[in-house]
Amino acid sequence: MSRLLRWLTASRSAVLGMNRRNCELVLPKNPRRHFDIANDKLLTKRILAPAGVPVAPTLTTFSSFFELAELDDRLAGHDSFAVKPSRGAGGRGVLVVAGRDGDRFRTPSGRWVERDALSRRIADIVYGVYTHDKPDVALVEPRLVPHPFFAGLFPSALSDVRVIVVDDVPALAMLRVPTESSDGRANLHQGGLGLGVDLATGEINRGWHRGRPITHHPDSGAPLLGMRVPQWDEVLDISRRTSRAVPLNYLGLDIVFDATLGPLVLEINVRPGLEIQNVTGVPLRGRLGELGLEATR
Repeated sequence: MSRLLRWLTASRSAVLGMNRRNCELVLPKNPRRHFDIANDKLLTKRILAPAGVPVAPTLTTFSSFFELAELDDRLAGHDSFAVKPSRGAGGRGVLVVAGRDGDRFRTPSGRWVERDALSRRIADIVYGVYTHDKPDVALVEPRLVPHPFFAGLFPSALSDVRVIVVDDVPALAMLRVPTESSDGRANLHQGGLGLGVDLATGEINRGWHRGRPITHHPDSGAPLLGMRVPQWDEVLDISRRTSRAVPLNYLGLDIVFDATLGPLVLEINVRPGLEIQNVTGVPLRGRLGELGLEATR
């Protein structure tokens, strides 16, 4: 067998595919009875906050339609905030308010939303429009403002750090950055930018956008490689503390950086996507072997 063919065969076996992920990591390490800890943002915060893990504050919640009568009182004094389904996924149902003028609310893109439309959005969340018709809770949090480092990558929406943690050990990390083509969303499949991060140093060492490696920002043309994520040791510490606080041993953590509050755990995932292997150029199964971690127990 040629050296190239041996290398390709070894690399292929080190890459984690969806079936292997489910069989070797999700099923043995994440008991289904504990999935709600990750799937419910309110429950996640109730568990992580007492464990000393920083999470976004909660301004108020709406769990029934009759509570909408208190909408004006509950939002009084709040000119910017985010409304989201507690059990939502993929950003569905999220409405971010950057300012207001009486009963009109302005989104970061400059679109105005009337009070009745905001009330309907909350009612839709409670009814279950964004959670497959299962009743949900509308969660209202302060609008987070990007830390200057992340604002330099995309100023008008939040980037996040995704860390894969296995048995309390950080294994892979990347930045997910919104772009103009992703309409301000950090999701990679919608056109967001992925930046591989060196676990030891926090240095960005690889860029990935729409299925190909890149070295410069697709919007501004600015160079991407060589920058260091701020407070990287704190990011790793938060990742370990989060993993220890929950009975789940294979997690994807999404950490955002607020200009005032610093790094916060936005949510955790029990089935994190595998695109991080392309972004970092590191196969996850091979990395687990390097760290002395077993893919199965």
